[in-house]
Amino acid sequence: MLKYFISILLLTNSLSVFSQDEILTDSIPLKTTYGIKIGIDLSKQLRMLTESEYKGLVITADYKILERLFLATEFGNENKKIENEVLDFSTNGTFLKLGFNYNVYNNMKGLENEIYVGFRYGMGKFNHKLNSYTIYQLDQYWNQNLVNNISDYKNLNASWFEFVFGFNAQIVNNLYMGLSLRVNRLLNQDMPENFSNLYIPGFNKVLENNNFGVGISYSVFYHIPIFKKNKK
Repeated sequence: MLKYFISILLLTNSLSVFSQDEILTDSIPLKTTYGIKIGIDLSKQLRMLTESEYKGLVITADYKILERLFLATEFGNENKKIENEVLDFSTNGTFLKLGFNYNVYNNMKGLENEIYVGFRYGMGKFNHKLNSYTIYQLDQYWNQNLVNNISDYKNLNASWFEFVFGFNAQIVNNLYMGLSLRVNRLLNQDMPENFSNLYIPGFNKVLENNNFGVGISYSVFYHIPIFKKNKK
């Protein structure tokens, strides 16, 4: 996965450099554009095409406050149903992530691409609906261990840290595409009675005795310029 991620990063950045290498000449003072990028996480829409029991929407934004530093935020909603031989339940909820990105990439003249490391603090509010479950026994017979008992667990909360490595590349004027790899660390969660948080919107799957998770996002942004400053 990491090899695929790095290959896309290098390819996209090369295409961006090739398409913009004549934007400025040495005789024109270089300026850095400050503004807001607003976008959508396309990985959720792609996931909806492959998973019929999933719905999600995530809006992302960042604001450049220094030449290399960006304030970043993400707001989203997810609805997922999980059905297997043991459990049948659904989860829905909203989440908010706040943090920053730091651009470590030295752009060529006239380019505004980013290769960044970032940090997010995420918090989510969600509900579970347990439709049925199976009690495991060695002498199962005629599905007598299947329990159809609908239980609702509402107003649950969770929070986590998120470390981000990604890039944003300008495709055409003010339009960017981005790819990011995320590593999550769950901080706390409300535990429902007689059930577990197997999925938390915004965090993804929760594994027993493991507070870490990973994910990938693909985003498209539109940059709204606000002002320009001479580049240092």
